Amino acid sequence: MKQILCAFCLSAACLWADGHGPAFGYATTLLGAGDSSVGTALMWRSGVAMISPLVAYGITENFQISFSAPFDVNYGEHPVGRFTAMMPGNPEAEVLGAWRFHHTLTGVGTRNESTLYLGTSVTTQLVPRADGPPIRRAPGFYAGAATGHISRRYYAWAGAGYQQYVSLDGLDHQSNSLLGSFVLGWRPPFWDKEYPKPDLRIFWESTGERIGSAWRSAAAPAGPGDHGPAPPLTPNSGGIIILPDSGGKGVYTGPTLLCTYRSVAFQAGVLFAVWRDPNGTQPADRFRVVVGLTYFFLGGRK
Repeated sequence: MKQILCAFCLSAACLWADGHGPAFGYATTLLGAGDSSVGTALMWRSGVAMISPLVAYGITENFQISFSAPFDVNYGEHPVGRFTAMMPGNPEAEVLGAWRFHHTLTGVGTRNESTLYLGTSVTTQLVPRADGPPIRRAPGFYAGAATGHISRRYYAWAGAGYQQYVSLDGLDHQSNSLLGSFVLGWRPPFWDKEYPKPDLRIFWESTGERIGSAWRSAAAPAGPGDHGPAPPLTPNSGGIIILPDSGGKGVYTGPTLLCTYRSVAFQAGVLFAVWRDPNGTQPADRFRVVVGLTYFFLGGRK
């Protein structure tokens, strides 16, 4: 009986404090109090690769703060909008706070919980556009929430978040975006091992996004785009030029995996576009890829 109780406590502690969830979607997992992590994520879409450092720290068992700063590795136009729940899709430096405000044990090794996310970001690179100069992005603000069920064998999370940008001197405005996700996870029995054995989790993730149109003030200089002179556009009655090749909707789905071994986590996944409705002419965004590596500092705990 003591052996069973000890094994349960160890496995529950590992699951509680892993601080790692799916690759693209929203999750409720946080680091434990005093735990921290550092990592790197490589993202790819529409021929443009991005890489991002990721740093997180668990202030309490239910509050975590993290920092990410994705930047473009190669120069090129790519869709805007949040790439994953935990980091922006544009080159920005973001500070993100996560508060797990609900946690209920529902059985042996199972729980229901919900987490709220709030963050702010500043621009680090300007993304080129074919219809004129890059949009100068002012600071952005982000709010999201996730809820779900976690057990030793299965996971289910649903969540959504909204990214809002302010206008820079009333001249430019980057697209605001809404991202939602639904994630199902499974831990294969033959990979369900206690620390320090490798532990594998497989997810099927689906995301849906709605991205608003970007705009410029008619007072802003048009300038040439990345592919030549900007096309003439007519401002509306408020003096605002809505960029027709911006914004749209899309749904993506695909498999991802998370493998942890001791204090290291490897994550990879791909989402395929099942429905896209971009406004105007924009770069193709048929699939998205994430590969990440994270090291955890668990404050002396295993």
